Amino acid sequence: MAAPNPILLLNQVTKSFGDTVALHPTDLAIEKGEFIALMGPSGCGKTTTLRLIAGMDYASAGQLLMWGADDITATPPWERDMPMVWQSYALFPFLSVRENVEFGLRQKRRLLSPERRKRALEWLDRLGIADLAERSIHQLSGGQRQRVAIARALALHPEILLLDEPLSALDANLRLHMQSELKRLHSELGITFLYVTHNQSEAFAMADRVVILSDGRVQQIGAPKEVHRAPANRFVARFVGANTILDGRMTGAGTIETPVGTFGIARGTPPPAHAAASLLVPADRVTLSTEATGASNEVAAEVLTEEFTGSFVTVMLRLADGTEMKVQKQQSEIDGLDLRPGARLFAGWPGEVGYVLPGEAC
Repeated sequence: MAAPNPILLLNQVTKSFGDTVALHPTDLAIEKGEFIALMGPSGCGKTTTLRLIAGMDYASAGQLLMWGADDITATPPWERDMPMVWQSYALFPFLSVRENVEFGLRQKRRLLSPERRKRALEWLDRLGIADLAERSIHQLSGGQRQRVAIARALALHPEILLLDEPLSALDANLRLHMQSELKRLHSELGITFLYVTHNQSEAFAMADRVVILSDGRVQQIGAPKEVHRAPANRFVARFVGANTILDGRMTGAGTIETPVGTFGIARGTPPPAHAAASLLVPADRVTLSTEATGASNEVAAEVLTEEFTGSFVTVMLRLADGTEMKVQKQQSEIDGLDLRPGARLFAGWPGEVGYVLPGEAC
């Protein structure tokens, strides 16, 4: 639901480069203090959207409104209170850590030297790198550089902070740590965060809402759990990557008939009887067994691969019609099962998790 008085409103914003439409007419209302993530595959329009909001590109049509009234569509980036944290950090190598943080305070806020220094050191301390204040940028690790970039942006006390895949260059452990840091800072400061990423786990872990884009069009806007459990269409279902999609047709009894069986549905908006439909089965709700249990939602399957990722195991199965089914379980849940390629198993799921996609998406 849109905010009654959003801090930023995109009203039918469009961007074209020549004959290529990078962003089709888009509406988006962003609430004050919200952490919102733009997600999608490469070329989907998420970075274009961020650049339009930042003022680095200008919309071909539509409006960007602050507080629903202040039209900033043509406002240059230096007049917008929206600093950017870049994937490449964009730090000045000829300045020290402290001087990098002070830069915006001098250029945008016109603060005098003592106040600039005081505020810069406060933010470096808040990010845990005050002891690096006089170091050169080339002496820092990637994680330390990222903290400098965040401190430089937040020292401006902006209304909106823009983040363009800021964690993509970090190793896995540091990325998880910085996710926690960003979430903590957002909670403490109450600043609106607009975050662009192609990494689903990052967005789902931090954002209040996610915006899924594809081919320059918004596919779904919602809370992470909503998008994960109730995707709006087939593209979103595949993009979130944790669903098996079984295609078939609705029956008159409120079930869906597929090439591998007839199954119950409990969620979604079923199309009329005999219309094409697709059933989504969440990977983490599937159970595996060596023998058939006789449950109504159960299929025979062949093991394709087993992938151990540390926190859970992903098992890929092949069903009778060739459909691949993804199953995600804790190691303790599958101990004792034969997971060698070619092994035969039975996969089942509770009836209440069956979700049917809207008919027009099938």
